[in-house]
Amino acid sequence: MKAHSRRGVICTPHPDASAAGMRILDAGGTAIDAMLAASAMLAAVFPHMTGIGGDALWMIHDGKVRTIMGIGQAGQRLPEGGRIGLRGPTAVATTAGALASWQTAQAISRNQWDSRMGWQDLLGDAATMARTGIAVSDSQLFWQGQRKVLIETLPDLHSLCKRDGRWLQPGDLLQQPRLANTLDHLALRGIEDFYQGELAQAFAAEFERLGCGLDAEDLAATRAPEVEPISVRYREGTLFNVAPPCQGLYTLQAMAALQHKPVASAGNGSALYYHYLVEAIKQGLLRRNAELHDPANSGWNFASTLGLEQAQRSAQRIDEGRAAPWSEPGKPADTIWMAATDAQGRTACLIQSLFHDFGSGCILGDTGVLWQNRAAGFSPDAAHPNAWAPGKRPAHTLNPSCYLGDDGSRLFFGTQGGDGQPQTQMVLATQLIDFGRPIDEALRTPRFLLGRSFFDSTDNLKLEADIGEDVIGGLAALGHDVEVIEPLSPFTGHAGAISIERDGKRSAMHDPRGQGVSLGQSE
Repeated sequence: MKAHSRRGVICTPHPDASAAGMRILDAGGTAIDAMLAASAMLAAVFPHMTGIGGDALWMIHDGKVRTIMGIGQAGQRLPEGGRIGLRGPTAVATTAGALASWQTAQAISRNQWDSRMGWQDLLGDAATMARTGIAVSDSQLFWQGQRKVLIETLPDLHSLCKRDGRWLQPGDLLQQPRLANTLDHLALRGIEDFYQGELAQAFAAEFERLGCGLDAEDLAATRAPEVEPISVRYREGTLFNVAPPCQGLYTLQAMAALQHKPVASAGNGSALYYHYLVEAIKQGLLRRNAELHDPANSGWNFASTLGLEQAQRSAQRIDEGRAAPWSEPGKPADTIWMAATDAQGRTACLIQSLFHDFGSGCILGDTGVLWQNRAAGFSPDAAHPNAWAPGKRPAHTLNPSCYLGDDGSRLFFGTQGGDGQPQTQMVLATQLIDFGRPIDEALRTPRFLLGRSFFDSTDNLKLEADIGEDVIGGLAALGHDVEVIEPLSPFTGHAGAISIERDGKRSAMHDPRGQGVSLGQSE
């Protein structure tokens, strides 16, 4: 359901996370405070998708657009054996940047937005929920069902997915008492303890045991700076995203190309409409796979790729009568996106991830912290610009969007889903901007997914069935290798959106493809 208010609104992928954030808004907290409480709650109720052992990006609007980049970096050494794995101990090879981003965001909330909320206010509900437990989510049941063979090989995950040797079933309680103790510890000692305190020492001992290449110095070096956003003009406004090593550069490149195509004239939901979007993002994903890397390790002038000349060239490469060939390997990943707007009109969007569902599969000792496998995002090719190097951040799939209309309207949206993130964002952006649809209709619009999904090896174009037989046939006739998937498929991402109209009315909604909830403050 869509929520409305002229005060605060929030949307997250889980009802209890939305409720936790709304309690903070009702208590006078800021949009940032609400996101911090909701994110902590998600660690307790949605651990297969996100947690405090992952990375996070923030997009904040308080009169200007600001971004915080909470991406952990590689250690000074490779894991034992000299290689990074997809799962298991050798995947625990970058630090976790999420909590560093919490520190940066909370400093803005306290020092610039006059929040009086402390960490005990923000983490208390999550600690209680992790200890007492909650009915396991439909999302976790789905993903653990898909990953049963993998989970059997990763014994740390058994505490999340099994009870007394049997798999969790609907109605079973998910309890994380060790994580509850860690959240209580952080509430008392402060988030810095994660990187330079008792908790950091516990992590360092586990790093040594795992042989993952990280140590206490790597943790202490983790930073989450506020960085300048990147942007392009689109129709009558400006579209913002997060700079590399995040893939938001390619979302913006694709949208800049569409600026030079008659998207609205193609007809909403037509074969030509989807063809424009697919062909634009094909070019972006090809460039991404070849070049995306940490610009701190090079002299890459990525901003120059958002200019008018490149956008026009990309638009010209879109053949309206024929699909370009496609055989790129996909990069699946899982994530959560959520956002809140407070009564003062300030908005905070948070996208946080363990990379793949269940991350590395390693829970570090008695901390209850499931660590990400983001190190698997490095290229195994030593000559690739995204190859591993000490202190380097891997190429990143996370990328939230913000659109500021020239008329004063504002849109905030994002999604989970690896390669699907820019694709779903293109659907949302064009529905909201080109066709002026409300957020609930935009979120229900049928989507596509180009490339491999989470469980198959096909690099084709997957189309939700409610796109319609005529459109599916039309895309096939244009040369797309199409496959039909179920309507409102979880493979096309769980997105969310907040819109703020010129008169100040706020609306929020999470994706009907999941169990997310949006809430609005009473007026």
